[in-house]
Amino acid sequence: MTASNRQGSVIAVALILATVSLLGITYLLNALLQTHETTIRYGVSQSAFHLAEGGVELAMNALVAGEMSGGAWTSTAQNTWVYDYQNGTLGQYKTTSKIEVEGVGGDKYRITSLATVHVAGEPVSRAVVLEVEQERTDAQVEENTGSGVFGYGMVARDSIRLNHNNPGMKVASYNSDVNYGVPVFGVNTGRLVTIATPSMNNGAININNATIHGSIRTGGGSVNYSNQHQHNPSQNATVIGEDSAQSYGVDLNYISTDFDGEIPNPELPSSDGYSKVTYDQNYWQNNREITIGSAVQPTWVDTERINTNQNAKMTIIGDVIIDAQRNLNLGGEIDIQPGASLTIMAGENIHINADYIDQQYPSQFQVIAKSNRDVVLNNFDVFSGIINAPNSTVRLAGVGGTPKAQFRGAVVARQIESTNGVEFYYDVKLGDGGTGDADNNAGGGDAVGSLKVLSWSEVAPSEVQ
Repeated sequence: MTASNRQGSVIAVALILATVSLLGITYLLNALLQTHETTIRYGVSQSAFHLAEGGVELAMNALVAGEMSGGAWTSTAQNTWVYDYQNGTLGQYKTTSKIEVEGVGGDKYRITSLATVHVAGEPVSRAVVLEVEQERTDAQVEENTGSGVFGYGMVARDSIRLNHNNPGMKVASYNSDVNYGVPVFGVNTGRLVTIATPSMNNGAININNATIHGSIRTGGGSVNYSNQHQHNPSQNATVIGEDSAQSYGVDLNYISTDFDGEIPNPELPSSDGYSKVTYDQNYWQNNREITIGSAVQPTWVDTERINTNQNAKMTIIGDVIIDAQRNLNLGGEIDIQPGASLTIMAGENIHINADYIDQQYPSQFQVIAKSNRDVVLNNFDVFSGIINAPNSTVRLAGVGGTPKAQFRGAVVARQIESTNGVEFYYDVKLGDGGTGDADNNAGGGDAVGSLKVLSWSEVAPSEVQ
């Protein structure tokens, strides 16, 4: 082999080795790049997961603090709120977050959190779903206001009878902050009222042909209602909850037999710190214009009995408590000034024939039955207040005719009987403590207290997108 041939062979071998080395380096470089990209996407995916978890925490904090009604949260449907954030950043990457909170009833909420990190225009998404429930202490459940028995609407220890001729009695909820506290059925009313008794007796609740926008709960017994008018369903009973699709008839999803709520005896207020006055029965009978109270100091009135005339007017200023040792017969009109409150306790029969007790907030007026004697509301046009009589029979009978008498507030009794066309509207603010302030806390604005986690799961982003 000549020198020139040997030189050519060396060059060829060198070229082959160089080519092999270059191919190896290229392969290794591609493998490293792919591994690097995989590592980056894995890290980005983990970041998206933690971002989704952070969205859940954000939603829980907003629920606990009562911040769902404003700011970044938007109400998209009844009991549903959305947080949609498009301008987040994670280092050099753009991020988006969408969190949805849905109230599913029974103090439960479903939280869906979707987070996306955009890498070179490609989205990397992770999504988690959490179900939580509001925790209530024993004291909250048993207390006489707030989340206690006034947090339902119409509650009786033994039985409830809503007996009316057609058209039947209307029952719904409303918010006293809306329309100056005047409910209009089907216009500014809702379906958050509950008619309840812990009684296990069949027929403990008889709604006849009532139209109820809310729910019915018993302690185990069946509910009696009319369903005989097949050709005119509007003449039958109607029970419709928040998620009901039907317009008439009874949605059995809103009738349950698991109510075990306690109905405690009233906690009677104390006169400590009150300015005390005493009136005899002649004072109530002989005065047509009665003004009680002071804007400076709360007032406590001791009296044997109350019997006001039908053309009398009682004006309440500041906080007033009237303690009647015997019976209460209240006629005429009561004007409870804004910011004032009136509590009347009576030891015997209670008859309320007042034409108008229509202050904006039912929480401003409470009637407490200290015994097991009857409580009768008769021939009234508007009654705005709370009846607290867990040992008594409470009878509601309006003036009849059109428009129907309106009861606005809540009733707690041993037995409840309603006749003569009364419309019953439960003020949802009573479930929040019923302070009657001017702040509208409806629509996710109320703090719900601590939450406990019922379930957690990661889902495919496509399920929630």
